[in-house]
Amino acid sequence: MKKIVLILSMILVLLIAVSALADTITFSLNTPNTAISTYPSPYADVTINRTDSAHATITFSGDAYLTTNRYFLGDGSSVALNVNATSFTASGVIETNSFSGFTPTFKQFNYGSQNVSSFGLFNFTIDNKDGWGDSATTIAFTLTNNSGTWGSASSVLFANAGGSTAAAHIFVPNTTPPTVDGGAIATGYASNGAAVPEPVTILLFGSGLLGLAGFARRRFKK
Repeated sequence: MKKIVLILSMILVLLIAVSALADTITFSLNTPNTAISTYPSPYADVTINRTDSAHATITFSGDAYLTTNRYFLGDGSSVALNVNATSFTASGVIETNSFSGFTPTFKQFNYGSQNVSSFGLFNFTIDNKDGWGDSATTIAFTLTNNSGTWGSASSVLFANAGGSTAAAHIFVPNTTPPTVDGGAIATGYASNGAAVPEPVTILLFGSGLLGLAGFARRRFKK
């Protein structure tokens, strides 16, 4: 009986430790609207890193397009989220792209109900200052929950009526490599499916269970 209690206690400790490490999730925006439906998915990845109970860093990254290119994010509703908080603020936007010597800039944060293409209402969006000229390959920022706490990275967002938690305005580059003057051959919006833990989290959890299995086997042999 003592052996079982010991093993269960170790499993509990492992689960708590993994829970603390598993505060980052990543999911893809795989579902396009009609405007970009002829271009291959995924269009962008969204990473949520819950740094503490009231703060989370969100990063949108354009995915590979034709191997050497990446999709860009920009213009109105450059990125959109359905944030799981009744009161929240965003700050610290960092944007990057592959244009030589050029840094995109965002125009404004938008709070409240914003319709994004065919993907329904989101309670937070970011607009960039211009179209293709201010598009970005990555957009990162911090969310602060002013009305409560988030127990995990997976609780930072919630699905809207259409089942989406995030979306982005996607630009398809017209040249290889993309240039400011090259423009985009198409623009449209993409949204997501279900969030999944990052592979590193699964690896840590699996390694821990294998270690516990070995420990239990040795203890029972004695």
